[in-house]
Amino acid sequence: MGVSDDDGTQIKAQTIFFTRTYDETLDLVKEARSYLAGPGQVAAKAMPAEASFGYAAESLRLTTRLTESMSWLLFQRALQEGEITLEESQEEECHLQHMDVCLAEDTACDPRMLPEELQSLLERSERLYQRLVRLDEQGKHAFMRAQL
Repeated sequence: MGVSDDDGTQIKAQTIFFTRTYDETLDLVKEARSYLAGPGQVAAKAMPAEASFGYAAESLRLTTRLTESMSWLLFQRALQEGEITLEESQEEECHLQHMDVCLAEDTACDPRMLPEELQSLLERSERLYQRLVRLDEQGKHAFMRAQL
C-alpha cells in the first residue's frame, strides 16, 4: 500500500488506519445483522406496504454496501500480508463494485418513512463506502503512476 520510511513509520500508520477501518466495518456489519434479524423484522412487519417495500430495498442496499466494503478490505489485507501481488490487486474483482446500487441518488421510499435505526445504518454505511471509494481510486491512480 505504500513505501516505508527507514523506521517503518508509514507502514505503522497505514496498519493502524487499516485496522481501524476494518474494525469499524466489521462492527457496522455486526450491528446491521443484529438489527435486520431482530428489531428490523418487527419494524418491517408493522409498516404500510409502500414503506415496507422501501425498507426491503434499502436493507438490500445496506447489505450490498457492507458486503462490498468488507470484500474490498479483505483484498487490501491480502495485499498487506503479501498474499496477493500489487498487480493482482488491480484486477477488477479487487476493486469496489456495484456503485450504481451502493451510491444511488434515488431511494425506494422517503427515508423518513424508515425506522431511525435503519436510517442511521444507511447513513453510516454510505459514508464508509464513499471513503473506501476514495481510497480505492487513490490506490488505482498510485498504481498507474508507478507504472509510468
